[in-house]
Amino acid sequence: MKAARPKAPTAPNPPSPSGARRRKPAQSRARATADAIRDAFFQLLAEKPYDRISIRQVIGLAGVGIGSFYEYFSCKDALAAVCIHLRVKAIAATMRASIDAHRTEPLPARVDALIDAQSAAPLAEPEHWAALFVVERKVSGIEAFRNMYAEFVQLWMETLSGGPEWPTDAPLGPTAFAVHAMTYSLVSQTLMTATRPVDAVALRRAVGNAVHGYLSIQAPLAYRMHRFEPG
Repeated sequence: MKAARPKAPTAPNPPSPSGARRRKPAQSRARATADAIRDAFFQLLAEKPYDRISIRQVIGLAGVGIGSFYEYFSCKDALAAVCIHLRVKAIAATMRASIDAHRTEPLPARVDALIDAQSAAPLAEPEHWAALFVVERKVSGIEAFRNMYAEFVQLWMETLSGGPEWPTDAPLGPTAFAVHAMTYSLVSQTLMTATRPVDAVALRRAVGNAVHGYLSIQAPLAYRMHRFEPG
């Protein structure tokens, strides 16, 4: 009788493709839940003051449970901070795309494109953004605000210095700070203090004239052919 040969060890079965992909639907659902909570909060901001918005109102509008809320956000202030961060981040990404798309254009055209990129979202939803600007002052710490401001100033520096028209002796950093401050402040403070619907076209024109007027002093040759809009 022949001795039975020992069986060679078999390799474990590889994970099935369905098992390997199992986490993706969960991740997708988690993202959808967090998005729904943020969108509900953003919608409520246009309807009532921040202090009168409750977590139960948010989850009721979002259609999720209280446990889902606390899975993603520790409190209402944390939700507000995330909403602000993501929307500011989206504006910065739009500005970055604008810089890349308009590098070869003259300075005034590059500036106009960046003003549009920075102000388009608030001007499209002025009531929502007016409330968001108010909440920003309540929930954003000074370091977060400084970091955000520095990022936007850097984007303006890239736009101003992106062509040959920028004078070598012009103060790039302070100028970028000033034009960002003009754009941000004119838009945010107009929206926050408005007691009637904001004329988005008139506000955009005011921002453009303020920024271009200041830059025409810093880079006069680039603006020798520029025509300012009246009003």
